[in-house]
Amino acid sequence: MRTKRLLLTMFVSLLLFPSLLFSAGTKEPTHITTGDEIIELSVYHFLDQTDKTTAPNFAFLVEEFEKKNPNIKLKFEYGYGESFHDKLQTLAVSGQLPDIVLLYPGKRTSQVTDAGLVQDLRPWIKGHEKEFADMAMQGQGENGEIWELPEDISITAIMYTNNRLLKELGLTLPKTLDELLAQGPVIRENGLIPISMANKDAWPMQSCLAGVLVERTGGMEWFDKAIAGNGAGFDDPEFVAAMEIIKQLSDKHMFSPGTNQLAYGQGLDDFVNERAVYLIDGGWTVNNMIGELTDEQKTYMSLESFPDVPNQKGKSLSTSATAGQGFGMNAKLNKAQSEAAWKWIWFYSGPEGSAIRQKFGRLPAYNLAEPADADPMIKKLIAYAAKVPMGYVLDSVLGAEPIGAFNINLQRLMFGTMTPKQVAEDLEMMVDKIDRGNR
Repeated sequence: MRTKRLLLTMFVSLLLFPSLLFSAGTKEPTHITTGDEIIELSVYHFLDQTDKTTAPNFAFLVEEFEKKNPNIKLKFEYGYGESFHDKLQTLAVSGQLPDIVLLYPGKRTSQVTDAGLVQDLRPWIKGHEKEFADMAMQGQGENGEIWELPEDISITAIMYTNNRLLKELGLTLPKTLDELLAQGPVIRENGLIPISMANKDAWPMQSCLAGVLVERTGGMEWFDKAIAGNGAGFDDPEFVAAMEIIKQLSDKHMFSPGTNQLAYGQGLDDFVNERAVYLIDGGWTVNNMIGELTDEQKTYMSLESFPDVPNQKGKSLSTSATAGQGFGMNAKLNKAQSEAAWKWIWFYSGPEGSAIRQKFGRLPAYNLAEPADADPMIKKLIAYAAKVPMGYVLDSVLGAEPIGAFNINLQRLMFGTMTPKQVAEDLEMMVDKIDRGNR
């Protein structure tokens, strides 16, 4: 009877997720030993448990893993927003890092990766590098170490557009910042929000808009020099210009009213309910749109890039992107624990978990063919990613402490208590002191 139930479960799983049938070239790495020993592992994950889409999707992934690996018991603890990062830093400093932990590829979780607290995953990944997007296999440590296996390619700045509302208002997709600003009065006169954004948590304005504006005003060559402090800095006119654009958008009431008091999720809610013409958010938002937009709405919602800005040095249609976060494992794990931890990491970011997450609207770092039955919003996200130039997300190239302060300063900029130049000078001071080590 147990065998019949197992076969039935496998059959149903393959009907629901046909892309789980892989070629021989994408088999799971053969590091794992077998046995009946129960191995328990603690996991610290970045997840909003109140999210009615993402949380159930993740729970489904965990259930699928546990069915396949009954001898591995994962005990999860969740954090979200800055509280996740604050606690992660505390755990790292106190020597209480969990067995498995969600990490970022850049400097956002450098308090863990730079301290040698997690294992280099390259020995586990070896032979499977070409199965992932090139961006996902870029070295994360000084010697090319890979501390976490990216779950996706994270595009952080998309201007979701309601083309039905644009048409009703007699407007067209703006090609320049001036054209976008000119639409503001028309949109507001009709009782609508020009650009829906919810910035109470402070990171959305930085992650979903500031980075792409900096690339536009400075270009990637300048951006690289500013990060290194090599003949450029974040107090240069290029960066100040990007801050001035955010200030201008705020002063001209282009963002959601009270944007800095709105909890993340309200921006999407206003867009889905067609109270806003545009929504600026990350590609991960497609995950929620799949279930919240009607079939009809999906026909007239499009994924666009922020329009060109004055004196632009970067590329038109560019967005900001990075290899996404993923799970890493504690350097103190023994052999059996490490093998069990890798089981989860490979399941999550490898072919099986990636196929499931693609169904849920994510853009996996693992190379998968587009499912023929994919939701229209997933197809639009895949098409968008294939055509746009990609620059940096600021929180993937700058340290946690400077970014934390910068996020708050962006709110102060919009409140009018800091000028664009002051925000730029403060960020440059912190980056130079903390990231570059010029104390």
